Formats: sequence, C-alpha cells, structure tokens
Amino acid sequence: ENLKDLTSTKVHRTPEETYFKYQGEEIIKQSGLSYTIIRVSGFNESPSTDSSAVRLQKTNENISPVSRADLSQVIASALLEPNACNAILYMTKSNQRGVVDGDVFAKFARLRSEKEEDELPPFQ
Repeated sequence: ENLKDLTSTKVHRTPEETYFKYQGEEIIKQSGLSYTIIRVSGFNESPSTDSSAVRLQKTNENISPVSRADLSQVIASALLEPNACNAILYMTKSNQRGVVDGDVFAKFARLRSEKEEDELPPFQ
C-alpha cells in the first residue's frame, strides 16, 4: 500500500488495543505525576502553517487526522502551559480555514475554563 494512504486515514484499533490504551491512561492519571494526554484519530501529511487550523476539544466528536508537525507543536506548547496540566483532550483540524481563534496557549486556557467533565470516553 501507498504510505500516504496509510497515514491519511483514521486509526482503527481492536477492542484489546483500545482497552490497553485506556488502561495506560488510567495508570498515568493515578500516578500523581503531571500529565497531558492528547488523543488523535490518525495522522496525515498536511501540516498547517498557523495554530488556527488546529482545534483542541474535550470530546471525540467530529475529529479528523492531524499532521505530526501540528501534533508536535501542541505537545511542545503543552509543556509550557499550566492550563494543559492534568488535561485529556482530543486534537483535530479546524473545519474552517483561516479562522483566527488564538494561539495554542489560548486554546488550552479555553479548555480549562470549560466545565470539567468527570470522565472522557476511552479511545474510539
């Protein structure tokens, strides 16, 4: 198969893989260490050039593959952003291109200010 075809589709996991990924998250959450868990549905090869193309959200609704470059930008930002501490989120591409909604730090702050949910659903 073509590598581009493999990296532009959603990740399909077996129930066993989903279970172990969820268990790994639980171990991290219960460890007492600070964490940020960023869930993605898969990867594509189309990095954006601005943070407005990235959406961070608390649910797994309407998520699409993201580029590794965009994910690395969000991971690096999470290391420096207190609002990302002990957060679990989904990362996706924005449906609307060119909509300026703040940098990645502002997106973490918006997530933190939203009503905290008791538990996010496990990987889908």
